[in-house]
Amino acid sequence: MLKEYLYCNHLKLEFPLDTSIDIVSSCDDIRDEYIISNIKTPQAQKYAPEINFYIQNSCDSLAVKITNVKKLYDARACGYDLAQDIDFSQDVGKRIMLVSCEDLKNTQQTLQEKGFSVVCIDPSNIVDVNGHIGELTVILKQNDAELEVQTDQILWYDAPDFAMKQSGTVDPNRVGLESALEQIIQNDGTYNYKNFVKYDAKICQYHERREEICGKCAEVCPTIAILKIDAQKHLEFSHIDCHGCGGCVSVCPSGALDYSQMPRVAFKEVSNFYVDTIALIIPVKMQLESLHVELPAGVLPLGIEGEKFLHEAHLMSLLQTSGNPVIFYSDFISKGTGDTISIINEIFKRKYNKQAIFTCKNAQELQEAFAKIQPLDECKYGFDEERMNKREIFSARLAHLVGNDDLGVITTGEHVHYGMVHIDQDKCTLCLSCVGACNVRALTAHPEDNSLRFNPSICTTCGYCEVTCPEKDCLHVTKDELHLEPSYFVQNVMARDKLFACVRCGKEFATTKSVQKIANMMTPLFGNDAIKIKTLYCCADCKPKVMLEAYVEGR
Repeated sequence: MLKEYLYCNHLKLEFPLDTSIDIVSSCDDIRDEYIISNIKTPQAQKYAPEINFYIQNSCDSLAVKITNVKKLYDARACGYDLAQDIDFSQDVGKRIMLVSCEDLKNTQQTLQEKGFSVVCIDPSNIVDVNGHIGELTVILKQNDAELEVQTDQILWYDAPDFAMKQSGTVDPNRVGLESALEQIIQNDGTYNYKNFVKYDAKICQYHERREEICGKCAEVCPTIAILKIDAQKHLEFSHIDCHGCGGCVSVCPSGALDYSQMPRVAFKEVSNFYVDTIALIIPVKMQLESLHVELPAGVLPLGIEGEKFLHEAHLMSLLQTSGNPVIFYSDFISKGTGDTISIINEIFKRKYNKQAIFTCKNAQELQEAFAKIQPLDECKYGFDEERMNKREIFSARLAHLVGNDDLGVITTGEHVHYGMVHIDQDKCTLCLSCVGACNVRALTAHPEDNSLRFNPSICTTCGYCEVTCPEKDCLHVTKDELHLEPSYFVQNVMARDKLFACVRCGKEFATTKSVQKIANMMTPLFGNDAIKIKTLYCCADCKPKVMLEAYVEGR
């Protein structure tokens, strides 16, 4: 029977828990399956270390603790319910390649005693490694030729970076021999994995574009989980090779990538549990079991799986929902998340003269952050984010924060880009090529007044509109400028024109500038042929009629 919440009372609680939480004295007393547990057990879907961490370290009153422990279970369950990951598996055999310059008979014997077939190779003989766990191909030098050897897993001492990009290679010098052997033994038979990213090709800045405009996700990926197929301009995902760090999500300019274990919609719902509290974001890799620091009243941990996926929509949503600063406890800040934190902190400094996000990598820095935090009640704001991409969410939230103020211009970083599109109205013919090129709806066409409009705040400054525009020196993009003033968050009219009426039937069929542009190009080619020149000012239906009438009349 699957139940919701399990609490193993090894801490000997001095206060009661909500009745929805089953309490056992030890692991031996667990009889059912659970969704969330405060301990690691195969009988629970999710381990939530933040529960024990909060109970042991919080200075909240007992009444608040009772409420907050239930919140922590509910928040984890919410994330679990809204996750969009899928379980996969790969068969893994017993072939092991042991790669080292040294003679490692003890390690070889240990693996053989576990039933593994072990081949020892000197690293100088290895040319390349391809494939993934269970299906690895190692290319070896053999005299003047190359030999391919198949294996299931590789135990490689001082493995080079190229060998670590595929799943199935373990370096004892990085994780320790005991841990490395444990991984290999655990993977024997079946390797279970998930899809950590969800992909929307419709708003991808790389997908099927004539020129390479973006590719940040593949650039920051530490493995071969994301590859660019340049011939088709497609992205190829290898979920089995993905570490689940989420770094690709935070640098994706349009929001085409989302983190499957905590999708943006899930993060928004989880944020609702942190109203009027200070969220302490802690990735699961940070091993909360060994962290001991006094949590001031009002601080509530928020456990997440990956450590690099957080972007501007996530963090601004949490700030404006909680009405308090956010503390991010991690020993590593990803490129995208780092740029985002810098941008948001500068915005809050200019608006409120307060710090919004604190980053801490140890207990001392956490204590220093706790001493500095100031409430941010004035920033609270909520709205329905459904069907909005990350740029649109951040735009709406930032627009509310800026209000009617002019807070100047922020220079954005290397991995998170904002900017402006400039259009010369005199040269623009409203051909709308730029609108077709923009897949994030920053550039839009408005037939009601024959205008081209631009919302700077949702523009990724990818530059594809600039590449696509057929008019010389008509459109250009200014990158890495985030303007904190009201007009930056609305649609601005960039060009407008009157419609041209067909000289034969009177039907409006194109803009005046586009008709005149074509006429200027073609008239010299038509010489003194008045009929052909007249067709330049006719709609598609009337052009052949004008030509036929002239033929019948012998003109």
